[in-house]
Amino acid sequence: MVIYTPSDPIMAESNSIHRHRPDQSPIIEHQHVSITSNVQSNVLKVVLIPDEPTLKRHLGLFSGVCFIIGIIIGSGIFISPKGVLQETQSVGLCLIVWTACGLISILGALCYAEIGTIIPRNGAEVAYLKEGIGSVHERTGDILAYLFVWTSVLVIKPASIAVGCLTFSQYFLSGILNNCGSSPELVKMLAIFAILILINVNSLSVSAANRLNIVFVICKVLIILTIIIVGLVRIGQGHTQSLQNSFAGTTKKPFGVVLAFYKGLYAFGGWHNLNTVTEELKNPKRNLWLSIVLALPCVIILYILTNISYFTAMNKVELLNSNAVAVTWGEVALGSAVRVLVIFISISALGAANISLFGAARYCMVGAQYRYLPEFFACVQTQRLTPLPGVVLVGVLAIAFCIPSNIYGLIDIFSFSTWIFFGLTFVATLCCKVTKKNVQRVINVPIPIVIIILLIAISLVIIPIVYNRSIRFLFAAIVMLFGLIFYYPFVYRKIELPFMKKMNSTLQAFFKLQQAQINIE
Repeated sequence: MVIYTPSDPIMAESNSIHRHRPDQSPIIEHQHVSITSNVQSNVLKVVLIPDEPTLKRHLGLFSGVCFIIGIIIGSGIFISPKGVLQETQSVGLCLIVWTACGLISILGALCYAEIGTIIPRNGAEVAYLKEGIGSVHERTGDILAYLFVWTSVLVIKPASIAVGCLTFSQYFLSGILNNCGSSPELVKMLAIFAILILINVNSLSVSAANRLNIVFVICKVLIILTIIIVGLVRIGQGHTQSLQNSFAGTTKKPFGVVLAFYKGLYAFGGWHNLNTVTEELKNPKRNLWLSIVLALPCVIILYILTNISYFTAMNKVELLNSNAVAVTWGEVALGSAVRVLVIFISISALGAANISLFGAARYCMVGAQYRYLPEFFACVQTQRLTPLPGVVLVGVLAIAFCIPSNIYGLIDIFSFSTWIFFGLTFVATLCCKVTKKNVQRVINVPIPIVIIILLIAISLVIIPIVYNRSIRFLFAAIVMLFGLIFYYPFVYRKIELPFMKKMNSTLQAFFKLQQAQINIE
C-alpha cells in the first residue's frame, strides 16, 4: 500500500518552497503540507501533518561520501581513457585533461552545494529550476523544471541505468565465460535481470539500497587500488617507457581537446547526485558540501593514478586499439587473474546503476509533488517508506533502453541532455544570488566561477552537435521539447483525466484506511 507524502521538514529552512495550489485535488488538500505566506518577508513556512510517513534522514557524512564515490566510479574510468587519449594524442595532455575534468566537476558540485543549501529539497534540478529561475520569472522556471522532469524520467536516468547494467552484463559474462564470448541477447537478458533486482532492492528498503551502495563502493575502491598498486610496482620495475616524453605527438586541434573534456567528464558523471537526496541527508547544510569536498578530490587522485597505471602496461597505440582498457591492462599486468578484475569491474558498473535508480525515484517523487507527474508518483510505500512508484517507473523505462543495447549511443544521449540542465542549474544559481541575497549561505561560490562553469556547460552542449552531427542529439532534443505538448493541458490548465480522478480517489481511500490502522496501533 502506498500513501502520499509531503516533503521533509527541511523545506522550512528554504527561502522559497513550491507554491500551494488552491485547486489541488482532494487527496492533496487532505495530505499535502499546509503553507502560509508572510507578505512582508516573502518567506514560506511549512507545517507538516504529524505522524505522516516521510522519507527518513538516514544518510550521514560517510554515506554521503560513499554516495558520490559510488555513482562517479562506475564504468567511466574503464571506458573513457581511450576516448580522452584519442582526442589529446599524448599521455601528458591526457593526464592534464583528466585533472581539469576533476576540477570542473568540483566547481560544478560546489555550485550545486550552494543552491542545494538555499533550496534544500530532494529532486535537485527540479526544485532549483522551479524556485531559482522561477524567482526571476515564475512561468519560465515552471516550464524548465517540468522539462527537466520529463527529460530526466524518460531519457537521462533510464539511459544511465541501462548503460550501467549493460556494462555490468558485458563485463560479467566475459569474466565467467571462456573465450567463447557472449551473444547480444544474453547480454540484454542479464542486464534486464540486473535492473529487476535493483528495482526490488530499492522498493523494499532505503537502508538496504544504501548498504548495498556501500558494498559496491568498497568493491570499486578495491578495483582502483589494485590497478594503482600494481601500476606503482610496475613503475618501480622500470615500465615507464610510455610516460617518458609524455607530450610527444600532442594534438594541435583545440576542438579535439574540447571533445576530450566531454569524454573525460563522462567518467566524473554523478558529482551532482547527492543533491537529489538532500531531504534524506542528516544535517545537509554541513554534510552536503563536506561530502563533495571529501569525495571529489579522492576520485581525482584515484583517476589520475589509474591512468598512469594503464600506461605502465600499454603504450598509446595499444591503448587506442583496446576495446576494454582495464581488461587489456589486466591481461598484461595480472595474467590469468584478469577474470577476477573483470567481474569486479562489472560490479562497479552495477553499483553506479543502483545509485542512479535511487536518485531517479526522488526525481519522480518531487516532480509529482510539483504536479509535473501524476500524483501517484509522489507516494511512498507505507511500511517501508520507499518511493515505490518512481522506482518502478524508471526501472521499467531502463529495461526498454536495454533493448537496443547500444552503450555509446546511450552515453551520447544522456550526456547531451544532462549538460543542458547543468547549464540551466548554474543559471538558477546566479538567479538566487540576486533574488535571495539575504538567505544564509553555508558556501558562497564567487559569481565569476559560476559564469565560467556555465560557459563550459554551454560549450559541452554546442560543440558535440557541431562536430558530430548525430541523429542521437536530434532524438534527445525532440523528446525534450515533445514534453511541451503535455505541459499546457495537464500542468498549466490543470486538466485531470477521469482515470486520474479515480486513482486519486482510490489513493485517498487508502490513506484514510492506513491512517485508521496507524491510530488503532
